[in-house]
Amino acid sequence: MIDPFTDAPIPPRGDRPPENGIGTTALVLALIAFAFLWLPMLYLFTWPVALLAVVFGAIGLNRARTGLATNRSAAAGGFFGGLGALVVMALWVIISLSNGPFPST
Repeated sequence: MIDPFTDAPIPPRGDRPPENGIGTTALVLALIAFAFLWLPMLYLFTWPVALLAVVFGAIGLNRARTGLATNRSAAAGGFFGGLGALVVMALWVIISLSNGPFPST
């Protein structure tokens, strides 16, 4: 094949290995977020980790959809695990800040 701009031959690209790093990173971050979520006073610091898991999971799912990655299930696990950690953390904060079923006057 010839490059239309330089008239030089384009070298063959060959097979590229799958780019599975982002999906695996999302899954690991989601597992770390769930591990720290249940430790006292560390659940407040897990929201950036869970948010990164959601972002990396979305990027990993996009790469799997376009065919650049082969670990769609790991990316989906990281995405939904990060969302689950964010939901549990939000519920934990709401419950801890509430007055409970019998508020004192």
